[in-house]
Amino acid sequence: MTDPILVAGRYEVIRPLGRGSFAHTLLARDVRLGRQVALKVLHPQGGHDLKAYELFEREAAVLRDLRHPGVPAIHATFRAEWEGAGAAFLVMEYVEGTSLAEIIGERRHLEQSEVLNLFIELLGILDYLHSRVPPVLHRDIKPANLIVRPVGSPVLVDFGAVRNVFRAPDDDGSTIVGTYGYMPYEQYMGQASPSSDLYALGATFLHLITGRPPPEFMSTAGRLEVPAALPCGEPLRSVLTRLLVPAQTDRFQSAREARSALVGGGASRLSPGDARLAVRASEESTDVQLPEQLEPLVLDPVPRPLTRANKELLRRTAYSTWQLMNTQARGRQEFGLVDGVLILFFSLITAGILPAIFFSIHYSRRKRFKRFVIRGLPATARVLEKQDEKIGFEEKLTRVRYEFEAGGRRRRGSEQVLPAIAEHWDRGDLIQILYLPDRDYDSVIISTS
Repeated sequence: MTDPILVAGRYEVIRPLGRGSFAHTLLARDVRLGRQVALKVLHPQGGHDLKAYELFEREAAVLRDLRHPGVPAIHATFRAEWEGAGAAFLVMEYVEGTSLAEIIGERRHLEQSEVLNLFIELLGILDYLHSRVPPVLHRDIKPANLIVRPVGSPVLVDFGAVRNVFRAPDDDGSTIVGTYGYMPYEQYMGQASPSSDLYALGATFLHLITGRPPPEFMSTAGRLEVPAALPCGEPLRSVLTRLLVPAQTDRFQSAREARSALVGGGASRLSPGDARLAVRASEESTDVQLPEQLEPLVLDPVPRPLTRANKELLRRTAYSTWQLMNTQARGRQEFGLVDGVLILFFSLITAGILPAIFFSIHYSRRKRFKRFVIRGLPATARVLEKQDEKIGFEEKLTRVRYEFEAGGRRRRGSEQVLPAIAEHWDRGDLIQILYLPDRDYDSVIISTS
């Protein structure tokens, strides 16, 4: 038994998470706030390397200004003793999940819909980064730097190679960072652009879909050749093909353009005998333009008291234990005598485990929704995608992903709803939500029909 390592009298080191050229990352517990964090430390032996310290400071500065669920939040920066020398530390949100590198290494099969959803969500993250002023380039997108949370949403991590496109006059832009196989030719020349990140994302998904690293697809001409019989099919294959062409001008010029091609089916294809791609205009825009065909929800000003109407809204959206135990039920959802008898029966045959599990789900959901009913702002959203998810004992809820406008920007969210409700919605349908501006525009669905 050894005493736990306590950094700066506050962060208790649990275990290593990863190690890079200039820094390594530790899983730690913030004893003051009682939460797990990722602790990134610049190697003490690299403390005199000005370029390493510059990259470390740049990562901290950029992350401080980012607010997106697909980017780890930064909590603090500080200097403290580490391994017998002074070191710089960066305290970040700990992202629980599985990296794409682990998924590839385990040869885990992902459904085509899962791959497509991950790709679209990551394009949304890049759209957010590249739309910043100045634009933010990651410059080291690869399977190890993409984490999939347990709920299925991706997170882009390790911003150690991050760069702002607008450079100072004395910055010659010659620093070469990235990973062989995932970085395009121009990045070797120190001339990264938003399309360079898109190239790296394309190479990453080529690896994920095929299980083979990008260099195996490199032709003698130095370009990545996407196989004609790619398992993912169209339109993803055509999008990957265009992302991976050598010339920057022949690629998609923005993440939004690439996502529009995916969602609207407007992916371009290579013309015979021509290295350039003829792009067919997407028939469907992913911009949220909500027609006034859904009556706006009228609620009291925040904070709202849990009066009769608000209690009813909470009851309808939080779902009862019985509804969660019987998610395939249609029509009547009120709890009656027969339902009580069935719960008693299930309690007896499972020693109380079954109802306890679903009561725990109900309690957590009600606690979450209560905050929104009291403080949430109403908005109208458009359905993007639906996918069934198991919640236990073969019961399922449907995860609905959607987009909405708030705070002058397009936002995305997802929430689980009863299948009997979600089956009435198709992609493009309008639904009602509540969102919290002070919690990074977190949102929940409150439509029940």
